[in-house]
Amino acid sequence: MAMYTESENISDWLEGGRAVSMPVESSRMFDEYLCTLPWGPSRLAWSKGPYSSFNYEQHGWSGESAVEWARAHRFMDFDKAFVMYSASEPGILCSSRDAFYELDYLTMGRVHPAYICAANEDENGPVLSFERFAEWDGFAVLRTPVS
Repeated sequence: MAMYTESENISDWLEGGRAVSMPVESSRMFDEYLCTLPWGPSRLAWSKGPYSSFNYEQHGWSGESAVEWARAHRFMDFDKAFVMYSASEPGILCSSRDAFYELDYLTMGRVHPAYICAANEDENGPVLSFERFAEWDGFAVLRTPVS
């Protein structure tokens, strides 16, 4: 079975340097963090706590509006974002702006949720901040917890 990061759109980003592939271990660790949170049948149980949502369709599929929503929720305080497609395959690391501006493209053809977390890089490489995350429903809606 092919990995999502092998799809044409993601391959183009990887080859062009707009994203780098992250090891499956990063996806597994992010998934382990997410599994500590309340879940419904197939995604997080957002009704269990306060959250903010953003609907791309209601905003005319504006990547700029999505970036502003992400900024309001401090994702833009981080240089990078990690996009996890599943716990058993590699994810990608790209700019925070690209992750939210191009999310529909980065998940094209998927109908399952994808998860994004904030990240920075230090002298040892990427540092993922799992607690600053958003869920993409695979269609039009992003959600992130708020405190």
